[in-house]
Amino acid sequence: MRVYTFTITPNNRKVEAFVRHFDLPVEVHHVSFKDKETQSPGYLAINPMGRVPALVDGDFNLWESNAILTYLATKFPATRALPTDARGRADVDRWLHWQSCHLMPAMGALKVADEKDESKVTPLLKILEQQLAGKDYLLGTLTVADFAVVSYLITKMGRQLDYSGCPNVVAWIGRMTALKGFVATQVKMPPAAA
Repeated sequence: MRVYTFTITPNNRKVEAFVRHFDLPVEVHHVSFKDKETQSPGYLAINPMGRVPALVDGDFNLWESNAILTYLATKFPATRALPTDARGRADVDRWLHWQSCHLMPAMGALKVADEKDESKVTPLLKILEQQLAGKDYLLGTLTVADFAVVSYLITKMGRQLDYSGCPNVVAWIGRMTALKGFVATQVKMPPAAA
């Protein structure tokens, strides 16, 4: 099994952190954008979108980060990162969809805005704050949803958000970033040229 990734982005980091946190027997291959690896015919056969992450498991190719997370959690049930009951699985799916449909676009809007406007992100942080009340993780125990959601809040843009009214979120981010997988995937950017 091999995952094609580029650690620096949240969708890639969540998958790679999950693999590394649970020491899964998955080869991690960092793609070369300089060599246009994701545009090669071989890679496009794996992911016709020409993006990362992507997973190859024998003759099965899978792309989309949240689908990769749930596939890995299903393939490796010892992670206990994906509930097997209908309600538990639906709860995880809810947070995965929330991340891709609400949090990701709100964070993306911040990235391209001329002026910092957190008005779309602040209500989302309040929802997270409420969800995390009395819990260490989104659903009480560590699931793929935690990996998916936190990966957006620990980006450079995410670290600049105002978390003053969200102590539960701050504590959860601290727990998540201390996990072995997130420590192993922390990328140190070179200093900007003067």
